Formats: sequence, C-alpha cells, structure tokens
Amino acid sequence: MQMRIATADDGALIARLHTASWRSAYRAILNPNFLAGPIEEDRLSAWMSRIAQQDPHELIIIAEAADEPIGFVCAVGAEDDQWGTLIDNLHLLPAAKGRGLGAVLLKHAAEWSANNYRRAGIYLWCYEQNMPARRFYERLGGVVVERSMHDAPGGGVRPALRLHWPDPVSAFSLGEVR
Repeated sequence: MQMRIATADDGALIARLHTASWRSAYRAILNPNFLAGPIEEDRLSAWMSRIAQQDPHELIIIAEAADEPIGFVCAVGAEDDQWGTLIDNLHLLPAAKGRGLGAVLLKHAAEWSANNYRRAGIYLWCYEQNMPARRFYERLGGVVVERSMHDAPGGGVRPALRLHWPDPVSAFSLGEVR
C-alpha cells in the first residue's frame, strides 16, 4: 500500500471513495433513498468545496494499492481545545476492509497530529449503530467519552459516539512512518 497527500485534483476521487464506503457501512443507518442517488452529488459537492479551500490545519491522505485508490483519512489539526485533532473521515472501499489498512491510515493521521499539534489528542465521531467501526476503534484504544445526537446526511437524527485517544503517540506506538 502506498500513501500520498491529496491534491486539489482529488476532490472527485475522494467523493467516490466516500460514497462507496457510506453505501456499504451505512446501509442500515442512513436513509436508503439518499444512499441510492443523492449521496453522489452530496459527497462530490462537499469534497470539491473542501479540497478547494486548502486549509493548512487539515490533512487528507489517500491510500492506494496497485496504483488504485482504496481509502482515505481526513484530519483537522487541534480542532477542539479539549479533545484535539478531529479524524473527520476514515473510509476504505468495502473490499479493502479487514486488512489493517484503516489502522495504517489512522496511524498516519495521528503521527501528523503529534508532529504538528503536540498537546492534542485525537478523536472522532462514530454512529452508535456502526458496530464494526466501533469495535475497530475500540481495538485500537479509542475510548467512548460522549454520546450525542447528530443530524444524519439524507435526513433524520442518529446517536453518535465520540471516541478519543488522549495520547495517540503511545496508542499507536508511532515511529517513523514512510
């Protein structure tokens, strides 16, 4: 697997990865009508806008295997004074799951956060119903510190959990990552 920093040309690519991930992981969580169609334009619009902004406190890493994109992580450095860097997105294509690639992406984002925002932990939000993701994050040392109701893309409100890693360097045993 190779990692690369997303460029301004990657908005549509990231939107496709995000859409495929949500259609698989959220089929029992998000509105099925939204997942069947409007999600494509929703994610394309969101990522084209986000990529164009080029926020210096944001990192987007794309994972590729055999020169094909298979996933990405997006982190917003020190986004919250208490919780630290937000892992705003971590998505893999369904066929790429179960091989440890999500942990590698999360490790890269945690390393970036530790190198650039020394006193910041990392955190993310996960839908309470998304048991595979919850088990994954908890296996990696994420601790549930809050439950909150969140507006869901496509309509409705869903319970989400904030998972936190106060010391991502220790949590991921970070060394030099290439």
